Amino acid sequence: MVKNINKIAILALITNLCLLSVFAPVVTARDTFAPLWLTEGTYAKYEAKDLSENTISGAGNKALVGFFELSNSQFAGTNYLLSQPVDLLLRTEKCSVMWRCVSVNATMAKLKVTLDCVGEPSWPVDYSGSGHLQRESEIYVDLYTRAVYNVEGLFLGTTHLWLPANPNDGQKITIWEEDSKTITASAVIPKGHVNTALGQLTVFKLDVTSVTIKDNIQSLGSFYDLDTGLGVSTPLSIWDPIFASVGIQSGAIEISETNIHLEATPSEINWTRMLCYTIIPVAIILLVATLIFKHKKKKN
Repeated sequence: MVKNINKIAILALITNLCLLSVFAPVVTARDTFAPLWLTEGTYAKYEAKDLSENTISGAGNKALVGFFELSNSQFAGTNYLLSQPVDLLLRTEKCSVMWRCVSVNATMAKLKVTLDCVGEPSWPVDYSGSGHLQRESEIYVDLYTRAVYNVEGLFLGTTHLWLPANPNDGQKITIWEEDSKTITASAVIPKGHVNTALGQLTVFKLDVTSVTIKDNIQSLGSFYDLDTGLGVSTPLSIWDPIFASVGIQSGAIEISETNIHLEATPSEINWTRMLCYTIIPVAIILLVATLIFKHKKKKN
């Protein structure tokens, strides 16, 4: 009888360790932030927003969006965050930006970013060019650090269009990392769920509404989908490096479309995570109990 129990306990331990080896990479990837949803073909589309009207510019309201010429060296790298006049300010009739994942490997995702903007030039007053801007760029995003690089390998910044999924309440999240400077904020998980342009979602937000980068205050304040970390509500500040890759420097946007799966109701218990966190303790308890039982039997 004791031998049979001992064999069962050992078999249970081996089985649990095998299960852990299967599920652990999933947990590790989520905990160290590699977005599992970022696969080839994944996309998200954003539209410029008129904050004064609290409506999407695409619905007929005009939003102000500032642009710089990609060839202007003053805006190279992360210099688009410096306080300086834009090359063009459009009062837009419609303005959309979309990124699409072209390819992805273990550490990097290649994104294609497309800008389509129609509007009336507001500055400079002597602007003689067209009010219709169409631009494309290709960038690379580190899956773990969210660092964004252009095709020449030049660092453009840390994207905040998505953040690590499923953070704990109060968990520190990196917002920006450049050279030796790291800016973090704490996750705040409100009760229930909120209404967004993509439906009712369980979300988290950050405990700050702005951060200071290159001695300039940059706004934050979006809600992020809890299960994916994707920014899903307004206003998402447009200073993000993904937008900078097509020459956008200022304005506000709202996510309008994506093929990333978002839960429409509050998340259920993550049974995979629960299993990974409990199988080893259960196996150890079983083994210890068996050894104690065996030791008592020998005494008797």
